[in-house]
Amino acid sequence: MAQSGVSRSLTIALLVLAFGAIGAVASAQRVAGANTCLTCHAAQTDARLSAPSALFTQPDIHRESGFACIDCHGGDAAAADKARAHDTAHGFKGKPIGQVQIATCARCHGDAELMRRFAPRQRIDQATEYATSVHGKLLATGDLNVAMCSSCHGAHGIRRVTDAKSPVFPTNVHGTCGHCHANPQHMSGYKLPDGSPLPTGQLADYQKSVHYRALTKGNDLSAPTCNDCHGNHGAAPPGVGTVANVCGTCHAVFAQKFETSVHKQIFEKGCVECHSNHAIAQPSDDMLSTTAPGICAPCHTAGDKSDKGSVAADEMRQDIERLKADIEQSSALIGRVKNAGIEVSDQELALRDARTKLTLARTEMHAFEPRQVAAVIAEGSSIVEAADRAGQNGIAELRYRRRGLAASLAAILLVVVALALKVRQIDRRQSRESSGAIRHE
Repeated sequence: MAQSGVSRSLTIALLVLAFGAIGAVASAQRVAGANTCLTCHAAQTDARLSAPSALFTQPDIHRESGFACIDCHGGDAAAADKARAHDTAHGFKGKPIGQVQIATCARCHGDAELMRRFAPRQRIDQATEYATSVHGKLLATGDLNVAMCSSCHGAHGIRRVTDAKSPVFPTNVHGTCGHCHANPQHMSGYKLPDGSPLPTGQLADYQKSVHYRALTKGNDLSAPTCNDCHGNHGAAPPGVGTVANVCGTCHAVFAQKFETSVHKQIFEKGCVECHSNHAIAQPSDDMLSTTAPGICAPCHTAGDKSDKGSVAADEMRQDIERLKADIEQSSALIGRVKNAGIEVSDQELALRDARTKLTLARTEMHAFEPRQVAAVIAEGSSIVEAADRAGQNGIAELRYRRRGLAASLAAILLVVVALALKVRQIDRRQSRESSGAIRHE
């Protein structure tokens, strides 16, 4: 196995050197003026021959960097005659496929000095990594049906990885991989390690997942897609023993808790046992149950007090539900007090801390130790209790204010009534005095 790996790497290295020499000849023969490769191919009626010319004139990282057709295909770009343009003496190699294509791309992308001129931050070990991938290993056996450089990046009109229209931009990767892996005809004949046919429903499953929604609906480019779990140039399916490590690259805390769990020694597929792999659903508290839609039922019996797993699941779920209900009740109370005009910003901040404890409890649950979950829930409950007391004090203050306001309004009303009576008394007296003066006259 080690010798075959060395052999593949040596083969690629020799091909890179060979095509490097051919490429040097081709580049030396490049002359200023029209590129007859483009002009000739653009005039072809066969779309198979004219399409590359049209694509190369669109946004293309190689053309924009000064590369031309002969840098990959060889030949004489200045020759108007097809035979001369395609003369192997001028390094013409036509359409590179198989190991020749890998070596053609690696001639530049494996050259550190050259890449420093164009993309100094780009890795130069893609070809070596590809040789270790499931694609590279199959290609080494002569299987030309597998993915090569152009399968994912394109051959002409190649865009930067950061270009949203690139087939390897995060939001496009699943479609690029699915072009082959969701095609039953293309994948026919490929087997899993156990000998069963390689499934082709991964893309459809992924499009149901929380990861897909985060990537495409939430515009979260950090959300995982195919290459985040399987790799890109070194693409390989994660083995049974490495699934938790793959998931743990993003969900580090969950992975740490799982490492201490009794499930670590029991679950053969790690995280996949509960969360699946491609069709990963949005996690919910409902999953922690031995009854539907809970996911504990396949291993644990609902209501069986002798089943420690069932009892533990019920305890953790009850603790989590209790804290959730307490937080909601306290939030409603604090909301009433806030709407009444009483300052409650400290209580709102405290409830955020309580919600954080709820999240920590859900994280702690992956260790499957009820006591650890209960400890976090207790911390959250004490925070909620303090917020409740403040809320009740706010309600009491609100009642006091209302009673004071009612008393004040009553006093004001009495004063207004007294003033009204006094005014009427004065009016009557003035009226009598006026009537007496008139009779006297």
